[in-house]
Amino acid sequence: MKKHYQLASLLTLTLCLNACALSSNDQSIDLDSVTADMQFLASDDLKGRLAGSSEITVAEDYIAKQFQQAGLQPLKGLNSYKQNFTLNRYLPKTLKVKLNQQNIHAEKIAVAGSISSIRWNKESAQHLVIGKNDDLRSSLNSLNQHGENTIVLIDSTHQEMFARYRNKFTNGSQSLERRAPAAIVLILTDETVINTIEVSASIDHQQQTLSNVIGVLPGKSKADEFVVFSAHHDHLGTQAPDINGNDQDLIYNGANDDASGVTAVLNLARYYANPTNISNNERSIMFVTFTAEESGLLGSSHFVNDIDADSITAMLNIEMIGKAAEFGAGTYWMTGYERSNLATILQQNLSANSNNAKQQIFADPYKKYGLFYRSDNASLAKLGVPAHSLSSTQMTNDHDYHQVSDEIGTLDLEQMTAIINSIASASSSLIDGSDTPDRIEKIVPRAQGLIF
Repeated sequence: MKKHYQLASLLTLTLCLNACALSSNDQSIDLDSVTADMQFLASDDLKGRLAGSSEITVAEDYIAKQFQQAGLQPLKGLNSYKQNFTLNRYLPKTLKVKLNQQNIHAEKIAVAGSISSIRWNKESAQHLVIGKNDDLRSSLNSLNQHGENTIVLIDSTHQEMFARYRNKFTNGSQSLERRAPAAIVLILTDETVINTIEVSASIDHQQQTLSNVIGVLPGKSKADEFVVFSAHHDHLGTQAPDINGNDQDLIYNGANDDASGVTAVLNLARYYANPTNISNNERSIMFVTFTAEESGLLGSSHFVNDIDADSITAMLNIEMIGKAAEFGAGTYWMTGYERSNLATILQQNLSANSNNAKQQIFADPYKKYGLFYRSDNASLAKLGVPAHSLSSTQMTNDHDYHQVSDEIGTLDLEQMTAIINSIASASSSLIDGSDTPDRIEKIVPRAQGLIF
């Protein structure tokens, strides 16, 4: 982050906690509150909010504090605003292979699995040969589903695809469940027969405690029905220093992705908890910020294991609203627009409100990217919940996405504030219980890989 946005940790925390509490008596969402949240969440002090880091815990504590100050309750069954869970990480540390008396170069071998120490010979694992006309991806997916120890000889014509898998395996794998011991060893070679083989490898298993943050505002006549506002509070952390020692920005601040969404959730929580607005809350409202979205929707995947999806009326997941949409500043678009009638309900509410009558919610203009299933709304949509993501960013023209340049200085916080107010207005009939969107067709979940 550039110098004029860098704040000292203690001063930042004190100023933001005070500033963010000021909107408790306001009827609408104001720029000062939005700015205070953004300056804290996207500051250099949080070092990119990498899942599992000490800095992301600071962000989570901040979010929980805001929920508490707004008067929200923890989710039933939890003793705090944090929903903790364990993530298992498996990272290969060493690998050596000697095939048919020849040592194989490190760039032509890869291992994935959950066995801490591997000492294999020819009889230790099953063998599979993938020839030049075979489907490498399909074969490895099948092995991953079966979960058996396997040595795979891959024809050199698959070199490019092998390199992708090697990079994937080198970065390790992760799972919400502890995996049974098993491993796959890949060898790029034109050999098709294993006469002798020696494999030695080590795989490090680490467990990390991660946390979603959840606050609930109980409803009245329909208290057992929930409307969910969500975002993800994790990002990418930091990048390695330049090998030549050149001075460069190392922090992925994640201002737009997704400090902007978390800021929206915090301000919507304050808005709906406001005494002026709370009288309309017939349904309960759940405000959730997920961890480990960038690692494969892990936070929301755990979340759905602890809730009854049928009790959730709708989910509005807020992603990257800090930049003006191609349709104009203050407008936004919805993923999966055609999959339910939620957009129609939101638009009707906007049209009925004199302050937002000219606003329009647009269909996702970037369908080729498959965004509906790439954010946390997907974890609930697969269970039939009308769960969609709202965004304003121009995905085909955003040069800051997943770059260290994703900083507050690149955002338009005024138009972002307008979007948050618009979301509050658009959601009114969901909260007062007068509208119920259609359910989305459930998807049979894909079997989880047993090895990677």
